[in-house]
Amino acid sequence: MIEVTIDSWKQLQQDREKKVFFVHTPFCATCQLAERMLAIIEETKPNQSFYRLNASFFPGFMEKNKIKSVPALLLVEKGVVRDHLYAFESVTKLHEVLEKWH
Repeated sequence: MIEVTIDSWKQLQQDREKKVFFVHTPFCATCQLAERMLAIIEETKPNQSFYRLNASFFPGFMEKNKIKSVPALLLVEKGVVRDHLYAFESVTKLHEVLEKWH
């Protein structure tokens, strides 16, 4: 997973390609479980890039896009959240969602 920093954030917002963001906070146990599920997906989809965004560092983004909770998986295109997933039910579910998004 590619860690989003404050410096890289500006560039990512201007990118016109679809991107998948994993939004988390460091002390969220559910986020840690969701991240492990995404790690499995990463192994099966080596061409898929995931961006890891710590919600604590981006409160403006969270508010602007009405992100309700973490963990969250976001499909972002041209700087706009096009779709989201809050319930990381299983690796199979994540795979299905990602297939739909791309």
